[in-house]
Amino acid sequence: MYPSGNATAFPVLVNSKSIMEKFDVVIIGSGIAGSVLARRLAEAGRNVLLLEKDSFSGQTTACGGLFDKAYYDRYFADEALIEQKIKKNVFIMPWGEVVFDCDQVTVKRRNFDRGLAEQAKEKGAVLRNRSKALDYQIRENGAVTIRVKELEQKTEYDVQTKIIAFADGPQSLARNNPRFNSDKHKRFWAYAYAYETAGVPFEPDSIKIYLDKELFPWGYGWIFPNKSDSNIGVGTVLAGKIGNPQIKKKLFHFIDVYKRTAELLSGSEIIDKKGGFIPMYLIDTFADDAQVVLGDAAGMVSPLFGAGIDYAMDAAEACAPVLIKALEKEDFSRAALLEYEQIIKKSFVADLKKQIMIARIIVSSLKFGRHWAIKILAVIAFGVKYSRWNKIKILFYPLLGKPDSLKSVLENMNHK
Repeated sequence: MYPSGNATAFPVLVNSKSIMEKFDVVIIGSGIAGSVLARRLAEAGRNVLLLEKDSFSGQTTACGGLFDKAYYDRYFADEALIEQKIKKNVFIMPWGEVVFDCDQVTVKRRNFDRGLAEQAKEKGAVLRNRSKALDYQIRENGAVTIRVKELEQKTEYDVQTKIIAFADGPQSLARNNPRFNSDKHKRFWAYAYAYETAGVPFEPDSIKIYLDKELFPWGYGWIFPNKSDSNIGVGTVLAGKIGNPQIKKKLFHFIDVYKRTAELLSGSEIIDKKGGFIPMYLIDTFADDAQVVLGDAAGMVSPLFGAGIDYAMDAAEACAPVLIKALEKEDFSRAALLEYEQIIKKSFVADLKKQIMIARIIVSSLKFGRHWAIKILAVIAFGVKYSRWNKIKILFYPLLGKPDSLKSVLENMNHK
């Protein structure tokens, strides 16, 4: 009746806690989704435990750190964590550019995520770094036991909670519940490498995204400026049958060889290196008895552009009042918690599902040749800006010559 991480009883623990601690909500993962949810629950006076396996929040994320400035302003009164204010998104394809005006920022996730986690702590949430949730059991409605390992002391203990919230990224512990299984859609995930390199190679108020079959049949490279360095990276869907070592080679190709970026990046000092999965496909449901899933753990990432920061924030904001209501009513059933799912379906899930449908068409097109994926993306994602003739020229490029470049689109492009 109550799906759990393990149907068998826990063995005897080496317990560093003399008495089992009890919390209203335990959140696994102190990235953006987990920290925002913890903050909102703590502000409402709820007893929250926020678990983070790394030494600090944002330590290992492989992300460009670009999102809409309005979302930054929700949580920070000053601009101390902003690296650059971005006014233009430049999409560079073999036949030309599409430029969108925007109001966005770049941040370093190790600073931004850490700041959000500290906010949650200041509001009263208990934040434990280097603490990994190993397993969980739902014994009855509102009685969840979670096994936690302290990675520094190498000891294990149990905590009890009424609700468990999974915000622990692509390899989420939530996948132990069949309702939250993400493996069947894993071929639509992406893998990305993101490096920081010294210097800003072009105007600091612009980001550039490169789509070219020379990089990947379906994937992209990017350059996002920070204050004194840049976040550069490449990523591609796993359905393209390109392994992680090949993706890493493509990053070095992007830096040193690729004709559009080598002049900008070749010889740059590498400051930091990261890589990871990007789960660009929604799981089937986001709530079950005493359980909710949000952020990357739920696949809340754009399958077209790999962005997920805004979705993570929106999911946390939608989830918090539902959990507060469940705690007030002492009703932790799937039926009660599905209100969270209903809210996000009305806000951003419908849009993500449309993007997933487009992404599946693009992935399917790979069997017809390496060039079709980028052409289909251009026509679908940017087609409203192109004339009918330019769309035809894109689809038949290079036979009919180059389509016109769109150097300026005078409207915001919202990249969630």
